[in-house]
Amino acid sequence: MINYKIDHLVVGSNNLDEGTQYIEKLLKVKLSKIGKHRNFGTHNRVLSLGGIYLEVIAIDDQSDFKPINCWFSLDQDYVKQKILKKPTLISFVISSKKNEDLRTHESAIFVERDHYFWNFRKPKTNLIDNVLFPYEDIFPSLIYWFSDLPISNMNKNFLSFQSLDITLSKDQNFYKKFLSNFNLNEKINFLTKNNIDPKLLPNLSAEIINTKSGEKFTLT
Repeated sequence: MINYKIDHLVVGSNNLDEGTQYIEKLLKVKLSKIGKHRNFGTHNRVLSLGGIYLEVIAIDDQSDFKPINCWFSLDQDYVKQKILKKPTLISFVISSKKNEDLRTHESAIFVERDHYFWNFRKPKTNLIDNVLFPYEDIFPSLIYWFSDLPISNMNKNFLSFQSLDITLSKDQNFYKKFLSNFNLNEKINFLTKNNIDPKLLPNLSAEIINTKSGEKFTLT
């Protein structure tokens, strides 16, 4: 039985409107209405990509809650200034059919948004060499859904996720080993670059297709 799959891709942005405009212009389709993570000080919009979905997430400046140790480190200056100079595919989330703690991830955080609720587990940073991986949230988090899956209620479209490219430096093979724990069925391609600052890697790139028109898109 397959226990793990890619649940959703995460596009981070310093501003939700900016992230929304980027995705809607790229994929030529409207995102959902805004959802709020009230106890985390963030908000998002989502979009179905066939068997998985896309999330655009940003800190909600109108929220009374000021995030500390925010998911995907959206509150950190390094991320705001270096990672999110523009809306960027910063990570992805793996769903599990079992609500269990793993040696690779921290204890669960319970989260609610509207009528959805789930456990969320961040990757354990003490397993990650932050010299090789200065942005530790590039490692996928885990999610276990108690509620119905949100993708079942998203507007239908002709977009379909095809593959995920992960570019590493020659010293970053730990990322590939980390991911191998989950035996994912989705198509994942590992690429190696040696002529680029390793602090700018890993780099994620998703291939998406419009199954009606045949048009292909690259999300970075």
